[in-house]
Amino acid sequence: MLGELEDLIEARLKELTAKIPRLAVESYGGELSDPDLLPGLLKRCPAVLVMVPKVTFQRRSQNRYTVPITFRLVIATRHPRGERETRRGSGPKDVGSYDLWEACMHQLVEWQPWVNRAAIRPTELSNLVNGKLASDHLSVLGQSFVIELDWEKPKEALPDFLGVSLEYHTPSENPEPVATDIIELRDV
Repeated sequence: MLGELEDLIEARLKELTAKIPRLAVESYGGELSDPDLLPGLLKRCPAVLVMVPKVTFQRRSQNRYTVPITFRLVIATRHPRGERETRRGSGPKDVGSYDLWEACMHQLVEWQPWVNRAAIRPTELSNLVNGKLASDHLSVLGQSFVIELDWEKPKEALPDFLGVSLEYHTPSENPEPVATDIIELRDV
C-alpha cells in the first residue's frame, strides 16, 4: 500500500515535467541531513522529493483499521543570483520554490489516487532551508499531506522466499533488462 501510494504520487507529479522539463521527481533519500548527498540535490534542482514519514492505525473492528498516512514533499530550488530568486524565480522560464509549491498543490489537493477512496488533503507547509550553499542559494519547502485509507490485516505472512531474480541493464538508464539471472534457493 505504501509503495503503491508513493509510486502514484510520483507519477502524478511527473506530469509537471511537461511545463518544467528540468524538474526531478524522486523519492527522498536523506539529502537534507547527509552532507555527502546535498550536492547531488543541488545538481537536480528544481526537485520534488516524496517521503512517507508517518502512518498511524486506528482500530475499526477485529482485523480492520483506518490508516491516516502522512506524506511530505520536499520542494527544492536553487539560483545563483540570490535567496529571493530561489523562492520567486527570476522570469517565465525560471521556477522558484513558491511556483513549484503551487504546481504541486494543484496536482495533489483533493486528488484521489484510487477510485472511490479518500482524497489527499494538505496539512502543513514549512520552510526547511533558505540560504546560501557553496556558490548557489537554496530554498527548500516541506509540504505535508494526509490521506485516510482502510487497511485489513493480511491473512498470512510473507510466502516462503524461494529465490532471487537479478536483472542487468546496460546502459544503466535502459529500462529494459539485457540479461536476467534467477537464483533458486534450495535446502542444503
